[in-house]
Amino acid sequence: MGTQFDERKSVNFGPVKITTLENGTARFLGMDDRGKHWSATLVTEGGVGYTDVWQADFDRNGRPDLVVASYFPRNGRCTDEITLQFLLFSHDGIPVPWVINSRVPISKREPSVPAIFVDEGRGTAIKLVATECAYADPPRFGVDRSIVGIYEAKDARWSLHRPNNLGAYAALVRTSHRIRSNDELLPADPAQWLDGGNRTSSGSPAGVQVAGVLPASPDCRGVRLPPVVDGRLQLDWVDPCREEGENRIELSNGIICLRPSLLVVDRNGEPDIVADPSQLNARLQELAGERRNVSLMGQTEAERCSPTALWATN
Repeated sequence: MGTQFDERKSVNFGPVKITTLENGTARFLGMDDRGKHWSATLVTEGGVGYTDVWQADFDRNGRPDLVVASYFPRNGRCTDEITLQFLLFSHDGIPVPWVINSRVPISKREPSVPAIFVDEGRGTAIKLVATECAYADPPRFGVDRSIVGIYEAKDARWSLHRPNNLGAYAALVRTSHRIRSNDELLPADPAQWLDGGNRTSSGSPAGVQVAGVLPASPDCRGVRLPPVVDGRLQLDWVDPCREEGENRIELSNGIICLRPSLLVVDRNGEPDIVADPSQLNARLQELAGERRNVSLMGQTEAERCSPTALWATN
């Protein structure tokens, strides 16, 4: 929308209205069964990239859900990263958001299905197979792919599923990504997967608020090398930009966390959902001033506070 190919600024997708803002960002608007309004400002890509909106009942509760898939091509290998933004609707029509990055399966369809989904039928939950890609190690011409999580949809939320046998999933990934002789599918250990789902983390601190927003330092751009001491590289140097180069938030208990990719502020039963990176810092600043309690959901890194989502309520 909003291009020479389609000049419309808004479109109805079932009961959901999608509008484009001046910066090209998409805003989703709707109303639940209680008459409460909700909004979601999501990541969108255009130009040589694209954003598709798909509909399916992922959690089989009779409510059509949405997935907004945003893709922008990159250079080199591993160019197939995609951002998947889900809006699963509860029995009352309340949207429950989730954001995860994965890799696009190879397909001749246009548009192509944006991720690997598994439907085993017989009333079982729909599953999403999240994959990752990295340059081959040791360096060679090829890529290393891996399964980094399998999530199943239930009750409008996505939960991490740790199957005992990954054989069928590994075969599906091999087919979906057409792993060639130079590529490798690395073995996966479900016990080591980080839980990036959108249920409240068991380790989430209770009764905390956002106390401050710490934007990434502009001094941390570009390549940084260890300092030279007495003519030798200081190999044990810890780059401060590992922290300062990231967007972060400070909680009221003093913990510093990486900025989540998703923020939900529920104001009197009307959720305001934000996943657009250009708006997150400003919205978090507003949240810090409101002193609302927040819940942390999901985890992206093992060694530090790194929620995938932040939920704030009254």
